[in-house]
Amino acid sequence: MKILFLHILLLMGFSASYAQASCNIKKAYAFYNAAMPGIQMVDENGNPIPPKPNITRFIYVEYSGTQMPDIKSVLYNGVSLDFSVVNVKAKTVSIGDKKLNPNNTITAKKGNSFLQINLQPFEGKTMPDANCKNIIIKSKLAGKLCKFYVTREKEFATPPRY
Repeated sequence: MKILFLHILLLMGFSASYAQASCNIKKAYAFYNAAMPGIQMVDENGNPIPPKPNITRFIYVEYSGTQMPDIKSVLYNGVSLDFSVVNVKAKTVSIGDKKLNPNNTITAKKGNSFLQINLQPFEGKTMPDANCKNIIIKSKLAGKLCKFYVTREKEFATPPRY
């Protein structure tokens, strides 16, 4: 009787472990562009103020399945950024200007899809410095909190903006 009860208990434990939902984020590609403002600003005494680059950031997330991940937060070097999520219908995406960035495309594997996360700092905060090495995407799938770590951020070129 004890052996039968033990087998039933183990069977229930194994079946519950297979029912767990895994995170569906497979890959993430982080990109940034740093553009310098056109005219250098000066203070009231005429002293030049060092310019700060305008940094544009976004992340392409490749995910599996039909359900898009519910992105909860994005952290750059521990700093939380405001974001908006856009579903991408294309399977191949070009990053930046094709003439300035040749061969800078990413392609989703068969059965996977892309979503784009556009990032901006919260009101009154500044964008973290360029080329971050510690990027964390927190998402939720079927009630389970998932963390995905992006280890590098790649710069892309665009025509000058003034």
